[in-house]
Amino acid sequence: MNRWIQTILLVLALPWVSVAAADDNKDWRKDGTLEEKMAHIIKTLPSTANIMIEIGKRYQDLYWAAKLGKWEFAQYQVEEIEGLLEVLQITRPGRAESTKVFLDKGLTGFEAAFKSKDWNTFLRAFQNMHAQCMSCHIVNDHAFIVLPLEPATSSSLILNLPQK
Repeated sequence: MNRWIQTILLVLALPWVSVAAADDNKDWRKDGTLEEKMAHIIKTLPSTANIMIEIGKRYQDLYWAAKLGKWEFAQYQVEEIEGLLEVLQITRPGRAESTKVFLDKGLTGFEAAFKSKDWNTFLRAFQNMHAQCMSCHIVNDHAFIVLPLEPATSSSLILNLPQK
């Protein structure tokens, strides 16, 4: 008898379960309210950590591109770092002020290095960038994240190809 009651309850509950499942599968992009859409979009914005991982790879590639004399590729890395930091200012407004300080101070000297294609000029700009990275990490309570002054490797497939 108990089995019959369970079966009847299950049969009666099925329509409600399928309606609830349909609501869970609702496409918020098409059917959601403006508030729901904004909440979902905000949740999908890259975190500071996501952006910093990419910046870290570009930091390595910047160093090795210059070391290998691939100045155009090195300049590209600086431009990409700058763009990523501008995105960070938008996606993480709490970091906007320290990011602005970095953008004002951390990327100086590279233009002269790329124009002259001189390793020593580049190295001074890179050392300045490193110092500004560390200052920014300290200000943002991430002093435990210490970048190498001379990255051991590049993350780039382009730079890791056999050199001619």
